[in-house]
Amino acid sequence: MGVTPLIDGLDRSIDARSIVTLITFFVVNILVIFPLRIPFPLSVSRWIQSILARVQVDIPDPSVGSGVEGTISTILSRSLPTSNTVIQNDENDIHPSTPLPTPEQDHQRPKELATEASRIVDRSERIYFYLDLRTAPVIGVLVLLAGTCVTGQVVRRGIVGSSGVRPYDIMTLFVCFAYISISLDSTGLLRYLAFLVASKSTSHGGGPRLYNSFYVFFAVIGFIFGNDPLILSGTPFLAYFTDHASISPPTAFLFTHFQVSNLVSALLVSSNPTNLVLTSAFGISFLSYSAWLALPTVGAVVIMYPVMRWGVYGRKEKGLIPNMIYPPPLDPKVALLDPYGAMFGAGVFIVTVAVLVGLSAGSLLEGPEGVWTVTAPAAGLVLTRDMVGDWLRYRSVEAKRSESTSRVREYQNREAAGEKPPNANGGQNPTTNEKANPIAKLTAPKRIYRPFSFFTKRFPTTSHIMSQLPLALLPFAFSFFILVEGLQHTGWITVFGGWWGAWEEVAGVAGSVWLMGTLSVIGCNIFGTNIGATILLARVLQHWATTRTVSDRSLYGAVFSLAVGSNFGAYSFVFSASLAGLLWRNILAQKGLLLTMTDFMRWNIVPMMVTMIVGCLIVAGEVCVMYKA
Repeated sequence: MGVTPLIDGLDRSIDARSIVTLITFFVVNILVIFPLRIPFPLSVSRWIQSILARVQVDIPDPSVGSGVEGTISTILSRSLPTSNTVIQNDENDIHPSTPLPTPEQDHQRPKELATEASRIVDRSERIYFYLDLRTAPVIGVLVLLAGTCVTGQVVRRGIVGSSGVRPYDIMTLFVCFAYISISLDSTGLLRYLAFLVASKSTSHGGGPRLYNSFYVFFAVIGFIFGNDPLILSGTPFLAYFTDHASISPPTAFLFTHFQVSNLVSALLVSSNPTNLVLTSAFGISFLSYSAWLALPTVGAVVIMYPVMRWGVYGRKEKGLIPNMIYPPPLDPKVALLDPYGAMFGAGVFIVTVAVLVGLSAGSLLEGPEGVWTVTAPAAGLVLTRDMVGDWLRYRSVEAKRSESTSRVREYQNREAAGEKPPNANGGQNPTTNEKANPIAKLTAPKRIYRPFSFFTKRFPTTSHIMSQLPLALLPFAFSFFILVEGLQHTGWITVFGGWWGAWEEVAGVAGSVWLMGTLSVIGCNIFGTNIGATILLARVLQHWATTRTVSDRSLYGAVFSLAVGSNFGAYSFVFSASLAGLLWRNILAQKGLLLTMTDFMRWNIVPMMVTMIVGCLIVAGEVCVMYKA
């Protein structure tokens, strides 16, 4: 394992700037866990609202409805024998593929719209500035710069990198894989597979068989694609499926999905940014990393199943896994919106991972090349395919619209000549009639600026995918890299590394594995998600490994127990232990499933403890077998 030594703060003693830096670091972490909102004055809020009311960014979802929710609800509505089903996008947009409202409903809509419009115009809601993971880390960096606690060189190292860790490379890999994953999700592949598993399971058994099938399905998909696409697709699917199948409460299925998704993300480097932080900091190849984490991950998946199935969810007094389930009739093929796109995206994803593993094993990703030289072209290829597909569909729609316009003009010309041509519209004039359509008159708005309409209209799929990218992670992650560089610059990493070395000398390999596993889980909950915890603890281990004589047993045990904890710690005490937890909570809230932090802790504490014990024991066993001394 090639550990790169740190280049700053090794001989600096703790001073006032060090104290300010440490306080700032912890304040930022507190704001990430418990966000604070600061109200704007009411006059400023009204001014901002007046501006926002005139600017609109239309992000269409080409798969109908609003985001992932629209797709699944449409699938369910097509499968259920309902009438006059309306899928609404935003407030009042009705997707053309759904049945139109009845005349009575259409007659009542203007009144509803008028009420909504007056409510929007008359309201004077206060606008808030949020200090959370999107803003607090950036403000923390600015505070340290203003107080001269850090220099511009420290900020540069937090972006460009130092000591083997290249933040820009890590975030490029994450964003590129996020785009490929979301693009793959937009094709409906993962939802198709989920519906297929559900239909096969419920046709041959009840709730226990369905739970078993979902457990295996989530594990396999997570092993291949990582946790992000599984969270994005699986969470809305489960919310709707459990609701329509009358599985109440859906606790067992929702929490198992979240736990398995994060657990299996430990296997591949590409599945989690924390994995890439570790491989970069300690010079571990992708293939070697996966080889070391294979047994801890698979072992934890296997052991967690009986614990959750019979110990936590399967007890009769809880009834969280019903014996019989009556799901709605589903046609899995309806979920597969773009079969060719699904094959293309899955192929690019798998090939990209294989190329990364191969090049990393040959040490060909070192230096300025980095992983971005592989992931950026792959994401660019998928982006090109999405844009070409959007453009061809746009041209097809425009051609049909042009044909419809020519028919209307022909009708008008015949009418002007005194002829009465056949009417295919039920006797109504095909031209727009404001008297017959009061919605058009009511919703004639003030001028609204749509700055991105040119692009979103022509490239709806690409626009939707880009809107789903976790771009808020970029300033958050870069700021945390800078904050940790600030701790190193002001001497704190040297202090923490000395503490760790003293502990390791006393406790040995077993104590090293145990404490690092514990610290990594706690760090996920108090150090600004598992990313912040991994960045900080990796720096501590780097200092320890390069300033002391360290055995391979101790070094490998500490590093891979940190890898286990940074992934398994995502399901522990607070939602902000990982970005996946925040995303999961927000998706469930959109579906009307509200979770408290107590619920999150209650259902995660047992699987977290069990999997951490299993993972750390296997890591300890691996290092003892591989290194005799």
